[in-house]
Amino acid sequence: MLIDRFVNILSAILSLTGVTFVLKGILRLSPDLIAKISQTHLDFNLLQIQNLASQKADFVSGAALVLIAFLIQMFAVLFVREPFPIFEDYWSAAGVAFAVSVVIAIVFFGVNRGMSKHYQEQAKFRLAKSYFQTVLSQDPILPQHLKIAEEVALSLFGMGKQPDESGRAYFTRLAKKLEISLPGELHFEEERSSDSETPQYVDLARHQMVRSQGR
Repeated sequence: MLIDRFVNILSAILSLTGVTFVLKGILRLSPDLIAKISQTHLDFNLLQIQNLASQKADFVSGAALVLIAFLIQMFAVLFVREPFPIFEDYWSAAGVAFAVSVVIAIVFFGVNRGMSKHYQEQAKFRLAKSYFQTVLSQDPILPQHLKIAEEVALSLFGMGKQPDESGRAYFTRLAKKLEISLPGELHFEEERSSDSETPQYVDLARHQMVRSQGR
């Protein structure tokens, strides 16, 4: 084996090993972890979900391209023992290679956007499910808890409570969306005063929910 082929094989294997470590790290950034990282003490950061999901999609797309390049390089080194011409003109060959690269890049830009959106939706789903399960664990379910569930669902999915919709009917819709089975009995405490809708009461309810999540 010639020295140039040996060096090409060695460099390709090392490149693949490096990409494996990158993938190993980024695959740990699961939708559940993205949802947890995006949570603040009493709220969540939607922009952080978008950024983390985009970063993961970028890493996966880049690693996939490096893997394709590795396979092409290894195929050429291992199976093409003797060079042979496929284009008579140098610039024709360069143009074809450039065109193929552009097509692949366009395809991967589309794949990247799709993956980013997919990871965002998964993280939003996990985050909303976590909030909703915490609300369902409250007994009784206060108007503040219902308000929190509505704010989270509205922010993440645009799924608000209808004016004439009862809390139980709204929770049934949310449970169907989040693939959660509702408990046999739900005890809703009727709103006694307008104070329960104030930000102070809602924040207090959020604080209580955060404490119950940490248990």
